[in-house]
Amino acid sequence: MAEPLVIKESTKFDKCRGAFFAILMLLSAFLGCIYVLMPLAPLIFLNPRLYRRLVDRLVGFWLVMPSALMEYLFGVQLTITGDEIDHSRPAVIIMNHRTRLDWLYFWSALFRINPWLLTSEKISLKGILKYVPGAGWAMGSNAYMFLERSFENDSKRIDHLIEYYAKVGDNYQLLLFPEGTDKCPRATGRSKTFAEKKSITHYDYVLHPRISGFVHIIQKMRKENYIDHIYDVTIGFNDSIVQSEVDLITLGVAAKDVRFDIRKISINDLPTDDLELGLWLKNLWVEKEERLRKFYLQSADSRQLDKLPEAKTFDYVDFIPLIV
Repeated sequence: MAEPLVIKESTKFDKCRGAFFAILMLLSAFLGCIYVLMPLAPLIFLNPRLYRRLVDRLVGFWLVMPSALMEYLFGVQLTITGDEIDHSRPAVIIMNHRTRLDWLYFWSALFRINPWLLTSEKISLKGILKYVPGAGWAMGSNAYMFLERSFENDSKRIDHLIEYYAKVGDNYQLLLFPEGTDKCPRATGRSKTFAEKKSITHYDYVLHPRISGFVHIIQKMRKENYIDHIYDVTIGFNDSIVQSEVDLITLGVAAKDVRFDIRKISINDLPTDDLELGLWLKNLWVEKEERLRKFYLQSADSRQLDKLPEAKTFDYVDFIPLIV
């Protein structure tokens, strides 16, 4: 057994569904920026904390829409096990990055765990995305962390944003993909070349994590006393894989059986030395590779991500009382 197939074809109905999703997402984001977020801009100078709180909530409420569309329009079903993510405490969330849609599936997972997480999660993502009309502007207003893959420049922006998070008075959970990009064929080829050059093991299910950015973020958050936990999230796909946002829109399909397992790790359990912290991440990714190997070696009708004995299962009915 191996990973499910990457979808390359779809029906005309599926393609219409993808176009509808794209138009609804981009148009609502664009209009929301113009008529909801921009009028709040004076608060940046008059009352920065109120501005931050209002934008966090408004964007978080909007995120309910793509979460719902993924489930009700595309039929995505989630299986979520592990530890609950605490929206009231600062943390870093790290996840393997199999597809460019992982963050979209994860929004649905956060809603199932606790809808308020949609208002407190921040994402580190490619800098070019901030130029997407509407959606990029909204992500910028929501203080997402745009990175350019130049550590010299990125480290300054990381420092600035973490200081901002700490000073504004709210607690956020920063989603970080340590691999730096999704595991597409091109990235997999580069990772294999890197492994051969360094005489290290080439992974089948993850990419080698980028150490410098992760270490810098953790140490800066420690310096600001702005981190309590790291949440290690593993994502796996049981039925199919859709690689990118472009495929989601042009093909109009998404994976329908997505699995998440979440493990909560106290920041006090992580090494304080930079080199040891980097080694800790490398070892975690070795473990993640083996966990995914075991997952995909199982038959499709019985696959389960391994979980700790005390792990919770977040059922679909769990979210109902939290909306009230």
